Amino acid sequence: MEKIVQIRIRKLDRFAYFLVGNLNLKVTDYCIIESESGKEDYGEVVSPPKFFDLKQFDSPLKKVIRKVNEADISRIEENYKRDEEAFKICLKKIEEKKMLMKLIDAEHSFDLSTVTFYYWAEGRVDFKELVKELAGIFSCRIEMRQIGMRDEARMIGGYGVCGRPICCALFLKKFEPVTMRMAKEQNLPRDVNKISGLCGRLMCCLRFEEENYKKKSE
Repeated sequence: MEKIVQIRIRKLDRFAYFLVGNLNLKVTDYCIIESESGKEDYGEVVSPPKFFDLKQFDSPLKKVIRKVNEADISRIEENYKRDEEAFKICLKKIEEKKMLMKLIDAEHSFDLSTVTFYYWAEGRVDFKELVKELAGIFSCRIEMRQIGMRDEARMIGGYGVCGRPICCALFLKKFEPVTMRMAKEQNLPRDVNKISGLCGRLMCCLRFEEENYKKKSE
């Protein structure tokens, strides 16, 4: 049995399990972790450390190296500034090329070896020339990652009609199908505009409240 914690890597929608070792971690702590390439990255603890049998994992787990220190925090904050500049540059390139896509965010890896651009598009987009130009500007690897409308809401955040932060940005880790049938079972309006979230899709809370309504009807 090993002590393991779940971490959201950077501000991405990727969650992974890491070996804790002797570190004392709690939810919302930021820490430095081993990346898939063996280098350092960072993330936020999203679940309390628990003991697991490593046999249940398909591949070896990476380690939490340390809690962030002042130097790490300064580096992350500096990276955020780089993210803003990278976003502006990429957005300008997209507009110049009249590409049919919406740029959502830009993010540098902790070691600045990669810049990831998140975008939304209805169809396939040819990035060959854009990536070539961006690689020349930033002198690092460029990744273009397509995300959905719900992913966009999760990354940007905001408040729902309930007055609370939207679930996907607060705690929801996995998007599951939400249907009008769920709204009907919960006696909600059939007007899609009244039961849609900031993403324009049916509110996720219809899904995870469904079981409660099923129990009441039994």
